[in-house]
Amino acid sequence: METRAAKKRRLIEEENKRNIGGGRDRLSDLPDDIAHRLLSFLPTTKSVARTSVLSKRWRYLWACFPILNFSQVYDPWMTDIIATEDIISAVLSRRHENSNIKFFGFKGYLKAQWLHDWIPWLVKHKVEELVLHILSGTGMVDFPPPLLQCDSLRSFTLEGKCPFLRFSSSYVKATSGLPNLHTLSLTGVEFSEDDLFSDSSFPFLEKLTIDDCVGIIHLKICCLKVKDLQIYRIRRMNSLDISGMSLETLKINNCFKDMRVNESCVNVFAPNLQSFCWVGSNFAVKFLIQSFPILRTAQINYHFPFTRIKTQCAVNLFSAFSQVQDLSLYHQIFKILSNIYFELGGLPCSFKNLKTLYISTSLSKSDIPGIACLFKSSPVVHKLGIRIYSSRGPDSDKWDNYLFNGRYTEEQFWEAQAQTLNPLLCHLEVVKIWVPSRDIDHERAINMVRFLLEHGKNLQEMIIAPEYPQAYCVPGWKNKIIVVIEGLPRGSANVKISCVKC
Repeated sequence: METRAAKKRRLIEEENKRNIGGGRDRLSDLPDDIAHRLLSFLPTTKSVARTSVLSKRWRYLWACFPILNFSQVYDPWMTDIIATEDIISAVLSRRHENSNIKFFGFKGYLKAQWLHDWIPWLVKHKVEELVLHILSGTGMVDFPPPLLQCDSLRSFTLEGKCPFLRFSSSYVKATSGLPNLHTLSLTGVEFSEDDLFSDSSFPFLEKLTIDDCVGIIHLKICCLKVKDLQIYRIRRMNSLDISGMSLETLKINNCFKDMRVNESCVNVFAPNLQSFCWVGSNFAVKFLIQSFPILRTAQINYHFPFTRIKTQCAVNLFSAFSQVQDLSLYHQIFKILSNIYFELGGLPCSFKNLKTLYISTSLSKSDIPGIACLFKSSPVVHKLGIRIYSSRGPDSDKWDNYLFNGRYTEEQFWEAQAQTLNPLLCHLEVVKIWVPSRDIDHERAINMVRFLLEHGKNLQEMIIAPEYPQAYCVPGWKNKIIVVIEGLPRGSANVKISCVKC
């Protein structure tokens, strides 16, 4: 006779057999939203498709999955190109009728016909985010017009290793544009016109990135809602016209390198700009920049040869920055500031809100007047960072003999500036100086430290760091620098001197 315990074990085993064998399918019981959530953690659409073997219902679940990521199907040897195209076309054509696509991503070799085949399917299924990384292609093709009528598209990234796709404003203007697009990133694209970016084409565009595109000579951007604008490596651009009431972040990087100098122009109207970055880009002849009244951070990294034309450009630029709170300046900009120092007596504006200042300089004789010019216009700076890099070239600028050999040593020049720079010296609280590793450069750094220590009446901390972190471990490096600095006179009894690695 079967005992009660044995009967209980038998019933449990029978239940398990029904669940595991041909019985209950727990995966099939999951709601679509939970199943889609689980599938979203898989890296590619190929991985998602493999889950079709897990349960009966999941056999077709991937066909309505809203995330299609083909970014890992690229074959560097292009041995199976047709198979890749067939797979993607099959996935799109067999998709459930009312299943929208939240994300479609592709990376690899692309034929023009593939794009024209895929885009209508993406538009039909109301794609929201489209990312295309095209590593190679065949010939130049115009971007398929159907995408430019896609009301659902909110984010579009198009990146090509070389110009393959032509983006034409005539197509956009012929349609209603992309009314709901808020993020657009174009890399390696050819433009056939310069006036693509307007409110009529992109009424809700908030972030625009243009990188290494060709065909752009005169770029005009007038989008009311754009908040973030980044332009990189448009070397042949000759003029830039930006108008944006909502613009908060503007970055211009490595542009205007091959411009026609006498015709170049930059015009920026952005009254709500908060962050400005001009890196590796030449100054145009005409620099028409309206004031940025709420600017928080600005960065200028300028490394082109000095010319007299650039002086007025720099004056206009710095005048627009007069309300900046955090400013970073690099390299050749100090030679232009030195010219302003001698020809104009200083900048016509004062940075009355500037609390944090960072400069990168060789502290060469041609830079020092420019640094003094900047300090004079920065009366309320609390934190000052000076990265001194080793200068490999000779100091042979026109004012060297007049400034140093004729009248002053470097130390005497700084002493002569003490009264003029008194507002800055009274507000300085923290100074950090990165010292070059070569012994020959130490004197320039020590002269700067001596001046700031002696005249910084409210200085709380002087931080010394090596130009490169490795130098911190070199035997005797700290002794060579710190021992000398510790013996310098101090204007503040509370100042603390410390040495850090970086």
